[in-house]
Amino acid sequence: MQEYDEIVRFAHSVRMPRIANWSRDRLSDVLAAQRNLVTAAQLSEIGVPRSTVAFRNGVGGMFTWILPGIHLVGSRIPDPDQRDLAALLYAGQRAALTGTSSLARFGIKAMSSPWTPGSRVHVLVPAARRRMSHGFVTVERTIVPYQSVRHDGLALAPVARSVVDASRRCSDSRKVRALVAEVVQRGLTSPTALKLELDQAQIRGSAFVRSAITEVVAGVQSVPEADLRQGFIRRSLPEPLWNPTIRFPDGSFLCRPDAYIEEVAVAAEVDSREYHFSPEDWQATMERHAAMTAAGIITLHFTPRAIRENVDVVIDQILATVRNARGRKLPNLQVFPLVHE
Repeated sequence: MQEYDEIVRFAHSVRMPRIANWSRDRLSDVLAAQRNLVTAAQLSEIGVPRSTVAFRNGVGGMFTWILPGIHLVGSRIPDPDQRDLAALLYAGQRAALTGTSSLARFGIKAMSSPWTPGSRVHVLVPAARRRMSHGFVTVERTIVPYQSVRHDGLALAPVARSVVDASRRCSDSRKVRALVAEVVQRGLTSPTALKLELDQAQIRGSAFVRSAITEVVAGVQSVPEADLRQGFIRRSLPEPLWNPTIRFPDGSFLCRPDAYIEEVAVAAEVDSREYHFSPEDWQATMERHAAMTAAGIITLHFTPRAIRENVDVVIDQILATVRNARGRKLPNLQVFPLVHE
């Protein structure tokens, strides 16, 4: 009997391995909903022991640690979608992708080349959250309320906020111009929304986007047009109308030239498919030019390269045409400047 009691005491003194009693089905449901990602809190709720997670985080293990409290299952390297979702899970409630991380999901042409070195995920969180940037995640806190939108199952900051956040981190004014022009032209946001975001944003790093918004409000819709406008301003010349709508006397639509000097009916067009985002506009370019000429508008054509490299020469050609056009009989047309809300 004494020998049996000693065996029982010895058995209780030995720490036996814990039997795995957590539900793999519950874990599978979480992974299916979260692109094979799971948080430490979710693992704890499911009942997975920390020791199991730690043991299986090694090479060949079930869990791969990619951010504090965030594990990947089934792969060692996260794909871009998993990186974005991992960043949101790490940042916590009400987090939203912003900047280039958000804009890249809208298929924006202006985002086709990298804006910043490295590959980071930019996340916006309310100021009350004390998350810090870590690993591949850049966390930005804000005191300004925002309403995120869902896209591809991910929370995104409003487009206007994303544009401002991306632009403040870009050192290339032409890229910022292209971005602002495209999102407004595609109707993804408005100059009013962009200006509101700017009024609430940090001043540091906002010069390029402020200038770009001013250009869009003036009617500019592409980088070459912005370059041409800057040439007029630098030489203290009156600006043309940018992208006005021109109609026949009966109200029917005639054209929307890139730049238009109404007092002499002279138009300047940028001939580049790259800077006109509507395929329908490009297909109708030649027909539109013919219609403009037939209606009495003198139309000049310039390439983006000519404007970029020799903007003064381009302006001189426009001014010479204006001088020669003075005194001629003007066409009877209705001109409506572009107005942004």
